[in-house]
Amino acid sequence: MVDSTQLERLNLVKARALVEKRFPNQDFHSEAKNSAAFITSKDHTFVYAHNENVSALAIALTIPELGSSWNLILNEPDHRVRTQIAGLQSDCSLWVVNGDTLAPHPHESPEEPQDYSIDHQMRILLENNHCVVIFEHGKVKGELKGLAIAEVATAPHGESFLEVGVGTYDQEAHKIVNYNEPVETTLERISLEVLKYRHKDSVVHPLNRVSRPNWLIHEARSPNSDLGLTDIERVPSPLEPTDVTQSLPASAIAKKNDQSILLTAYVGADLEAVPATAQLLTSFPAEEIWFLHPPNDGHSAIRRQAEHLKIPASFIPVPEPWPTTPFTNC
Repeated sequence: MVDSTQLERLNLVKARALVEKRFPNQDFHSEAKNSAAFITSKDHTFVYAHNENVSALAIALTIPELGSSWNLILNEPDHRVRTQIAGLQSDCSLWVVNGDTLAPHPHESPEEPQDYSIDHQMRILLENNHCVVIFEHGKVKGELKGLAIAEVATAPHGESFLEVGVGTYDQEAHKIVNYNEPVETTLERISLEVLKYRHKDSVVHPLNRVSRPNWLIHEARSPNSDLGLTDIERVPSPLEPTDVTQSLPASAIAKKNDQSILLTAYVGADLEAVPATAQLLTSFPAEEIWFLHPPNDGHSAIRRQAEHLKIPASFIPVPEPWPTTPFTNC
């Protein structure tokens, strides 16, 4: 097994060899910076970061010495990263590992537009149960206080129906346990259960521990919000969670004093919040970016990342709408 120190050294050796092969006869200096290989010469700056949990771009943007012109090395093509760097003011070139050398990143393939639709009666059913209809990643969902509790599915013969539950496991459980219960009854029961626990004065409960960035966006849309925003609309996140417990940044587009604001909410030390926001700027141009976060989550690394955005960014601490007592038995 290779420990973290050995892996860091191996990545440094690998990256330097790749760069020197592509750009021979140059004097390169290499060192480790923020879990990345940082390789520089008089004319070039290269960053190589390999991490299973954090993207290479997210790590690179935390490096204080990065500068305004640099190169990012990827193990394989990633067209999402190409879209993300379009939202940065810095000049970043992408390279892909090609055997024992580097090759320019291929041009992005155009994405097929996604077609969303929802039956009118199904929309009414969701809205009557306090849900907001969300279109994201080819799916139509009903969110209650930022938590998806229903999803539109399609039967083999093409008819749409609602799968109700918090996450795939919960949806499957309801199919088995409540197989003869009308979907209207199941949806109402789950909605009431979520409303019972998803508020500040609740006891700590799994239903108020998940999807917190989406919850912050929901609070920003609330009439009780003191952010002074209007025309707030959720926008699809460029990141797709693998399960309901994964906390990913959530975004919206809004107005304030006739200025277009791109909102991104995150919790914890989420290094993907800035790259995700940069990616959204291609589809949702704005004049300002606001990062909404709990008071204790204004991390310096995320602020350093945001300095590379082409749009001015502000970090705005907002009170947590969830209970903040330590986790106990529920």
